[in-house]
Amino acid sequence: MTGLGARLFGGRWNTPGHDAIYTSGNLSLAMLEVLVHVDDAEAFRRTLHVFHAVSFTEDAVATLAATDLPAGWNSHPEPLRTQVAGDEWLDSLIAPVLAVPSVIVPPELRYDPAYLTYVINPRHPDFATAVVPGPVYDLTWDPRLK
Repeated sequence: MTGLGARLFGGRWNTPGHDAIYTSGNLSLAMLEVLVHVDDAEAFRRTLHVFHAVSFTEDAVATLAATDLPAGWNSHPEPLRTQVAGDEWLDSLIAPVLAVPSVIVPPELRYDPAYLTYVINPRHPDFATAVVPGPVYDLTWDPRLK
């Protein structure tokens, strides 16, 4: 819950050097968001995985409206303009959590809360009270997933 991975490697909504924690509205979406980045399936399956449940209140969440999405926001690889938009949000400290649509979800579901991606700002002053960590669970991947 530090944002270290995103700080080191960046993500769709942050450049390297900016702390961010990525989560999803449900575990299955979070798993898909991980799988789309797997290059070596064998090594991935040999790695121990866990998931960390978190919760936050609605008032802690800012939502990036469809009309405010940068052009090409869902391109592959992620465009610099989405990373810059995310960096600006992180630096602004507007809210501890930003709701953004998932690229891998069909457009008609992108703003259903269960199918949103949430970017958490661990540097936000309200992070410690607004984002409540839950238990950590072992995660076993079905071997048919590649």
